[in-house]
Amino acid sequence: MTTVTSPADIIAVLQDIERRSRQGISNSSAQDGNHKAWTAIGFRIAHDNFLIPLNETLEIFPVPKQVTPVPKSEPWVFGIANLRGEMLPLFDLKYFLSGQATKLSKRSRIIVINHPELYSGLLLDEVFGLKHFPQEPDYNNSSADDSFSPYLNGNISQQEEHWNVFSFHKLTADLRFLNAAA
Repeated sequence: MTTVTSPADIIAVLQDIERRSRQGISNSSAQDGNHKAWTAIGFRIAHDNFLIPLNETLEIFPVPKQVTPVPKSEPWVFGIANLRGEMLPLFDLKYFLSGQATKLSKRSRIIVINHPELYSGLLLDEVFGLKHFPQEPDYNNSSADDSFSPYLNGNISQQEEHWNVFSFHKLTADLRFLNAAA
């Protein structure tokens, strides 16, 4: 170990630490360039597991205790909630896709869509949190029933668990979803 006896020694030690840190960052960046790890948010609708890319979400929170119903709307419109002073429209994704309402439980969550023009939240059966994968999904392949398939971007498997990649961007481009009035 180096003996530090003067302010110049301290500065030299700190400069050496900085130099080694920068080398470590550049080495790890070079390794990361060869390794396409992928992280997404895992969630469940009925018995199906899905992933949503991180850039398509803003936040996740428990179902609010007070949700105001929206009269003369489609049955999959869950209601409106006050989220930190902002009115947030909520939609039951399972009901929209399959015609079956989500049964609320302590695991039910709202996920807010990251969309510049459509501030809204989706009711989900359960959110698993972040899921990390050693590679990106296969974007050319998906295996879900027909009601989900228009909104999928691909799939990925890990430890014998199969995940379909859901696209909130495809959902928010669907005219049926955009027309929530009954």
